Amino acid sequence: MAPPNTCLRRAFSTLDVVLTILGAFILAFALFQHGVLHNEQKVEEFHVVVISVYAIGAAIAAGATLGLYGVRKEKQWALIVSSAGLMIVSLFLLLISIATAIEANKVEEYIEESYKLDHLHEASEERQHDVEEWQTMLQCCGLHNGFRDWHGHHPESCLCPEKPDSSIKCVTASFINGTATIEEQVYEQTCVPLMVGFMRRAFNIFLTLLFGLCILVVAATALTIALLYQMRKKAVNNTSVVFKLTPSGSTYAQFSNSDQHYLLS
Repeated sequence: MAPPNTCLRRAFSTLDVVLTILGAFILAFALFQHGVLHNEQKVEEFHVVVISVYAIGAAIAAGATLGLYGVRKEKQWALIVSSAGLMIVSLFLLLISIATAIEANKVEEYIEESYKLDHLHEASEERQHDVEEWQTMLQCCGLHNGFRDWHGHHPESCLCPEKPDSSIKCVTASFINGTATIEEQVYEQTCVPLMVGFMRRAFNIFLTLLFGLCILVVAATALTIALLYQMRKKAVNNTSVVFKLTPSGSTYAQFSNSDQHYLLS
């Protein structure tokens, strides 16, 4: 079998090395997140996502490694299996991208439905902790009506720093501390608009990474098919036909013009 074109082989090998590293990174990320979810006792809630990430990372790493083996050893079966596997992965990534894009349009509706709370101080501890994490991260207070959603029981995550940045707006709010009422500087911005913006940016980043990975996998599949085509084409072109001028070990017939007869031997 003739070796493939050097430039094509190098491009394919480089891309497959990148995909192997990305596949290993995805597996490591899945393992890390699995541990985090296990500690938070949320594995059952996200088990489908965890299994999907494991499968994608393993398939990409295995397909790219098999492709490297095929091109180095010039094994067509390895390249065929690699291209088929990567093609399936690319289709799966495309489906995930489409589903994610659809869900991204429902972010505002989802947050509005999930955080319909007018009396945060009366919500469960788990929900209050969730809201406080958002308030700390986004520097906001309350969900829809600002600090008023806490009805005087706003937590420390609502309090503005002593020297806030110029971009942070703070207002004075009454705070119930035991039997006394004191005034504190709290964030004026409500959290729901910031939560919607944050989730949309997160979806956009995820979609960008997903499409980028999908393009790499499709490119690797196309290069694999090109290598297979080139290997088979060169193998056919290099097939030679040998002609022998003098027969050996075979029965032949000789025609004599002078005697006008056949001599068989």
